[in-house]
Amino acid sequence: MQKMNQYVDTQTSSSHKNVSDLILYNCGTENCDPNYSFGPIARDFHLIHFVVKGRGKLSIDNETYPIKENQAFLIPANKIAFYQADAQDPWEYCWVGFMGIQSEYYLQHIAVVNGGAYVINVENANDFYMLIQTMLEISGASLSSSLFIQGYLYHILAMLVSAGKTISAVHRGSLSYALQAMNYLDKNYSNTNVQIHAIADFLGLHPNYLSTIFKQDIGVTPKEYLIQLRMKKACELLQQTNYPIHIISNSVGYADPLTFSRAFKTVTGMSPKAYRESSRLPPESNDL
Repeated sequence: MQKMNQYVDTQTSSSHKNVSDLILYNCGTENCDPNYSFGPIARDFHLIHFVVKGRGKLSIDNETYPIKENQAFLIPANKIAFYQADAQDPWEYCWVGFMGIQSEYYLQHIAVVNGGAYVINVENANDFYMLIQTMLEISGASLSSSLFIQGYLYHILAMLVSAGKTISAVHRGSLSYALQAMNYLDKNYSNTNVQIHAIADFLGLHPNYLSTIFKQDIGVTPKEYLIQLRMKKACELLQQTNYPIHIISNSVGYADPLTFSRAFKTVTGMSPKAYRESSRLPPESNDL
């Protein structure tokens, strides 16, 4: 009989999840019936499933992958995917769903160190099952519970990165350059002088080549990624602080508040002031 146990984060608002660096969306365990399937569907958060027992298949990007015990499959946000339990030996799996500004980087890095595939081998899927089971046992409505569970999410991602860290950089391909560029931007977005050619020099690449492989692997150009990152950080500051616009502008890499306001309106469709007013928390939850 199909059996599912799930925790969904309710402590964090949807708007805050989108602008957080990393936040858990949900986690759970499921013992599937034969041929049980899910999708095709695209979600706005990333998913990683760990197969503890049995078999199944994943269909994504017009490819179908057979999956067995002690394998994990990655489903990036906004990717249409379909997965189904085997008819004779249906799988039992556990999963974590997560989102946030840094989540793309973490998922891409996990894929890279494990060969760039949607399906990766794990030494013992039961190790992840036990961690997720602990997250389910902690689950509750309190902030402390949410923070404990968030810590386990980092633990799980660290285990996946560590498992593939011995893979030679020679075999990681151009995506490693895109990830390094992404990481550089994540750390330096507040620098008003950050330039794509400086990142290319840092990586030893021609700027045009970096832009090409970045867009190929990440889906946007480095410049577009930087603007999106800065705007997401600006949204977070507008929602959660009372800082004046010129402070927020400088904090996300714009020396000129007017240039920042124009860029913000282009991306969000409203001015920083209007965004702050429309996204304010109820009075009892406002920052002091």
